[in-house]
Amino acid sequence: MTRNIFRNPKTLPKPEGKWSHAIEVPTASRTLYIAGQAGYDSNGILPLTFAEQAENTYSNIVRVLEDANMSVEDLVMGTIYMIEEKTNLDILIKASKKHFGKHAWAGTLIYVKSLAYPELLLEINAIAAKH
Repeated sequence: MTRNIFRNPKTLPKPEGKWSHAIEVPTASRTLYIAGQAGYDSNGILPLTFAEQAENTYSNIVRVLEDANMSVEDLVMGTIYMIEEKTNLDILIKASKKHFGKHAWAGTLIYVKSLAYPELLLEINAIAAKH
């Protein structure tokens, strides 16, 4: 089975954290585009703390992957939109490590002033590819 190829050229600085500069996806792959996931629990309740929203957001991504018969290892790209509280970065990293382990997907973190609803503190969209 062909797998995704993680590309971190030695001519570029080593990515900080669990990220890759690029991921090559062979063309015979199934591709899953995951819409922005937020911190709602399975009952549709949005907790007020960033830690709980981060936990639920990553858990929701895993649930979407499982529904598509995929896993965290199939994630290739993600964009994280986070309210401008840089102190929450450590909490975000902790939740990521809990749900994604050492998987190093390609991604971008963008600090924003607000999201679709004032209570939302975090939203993540992602792309997964399985061979």
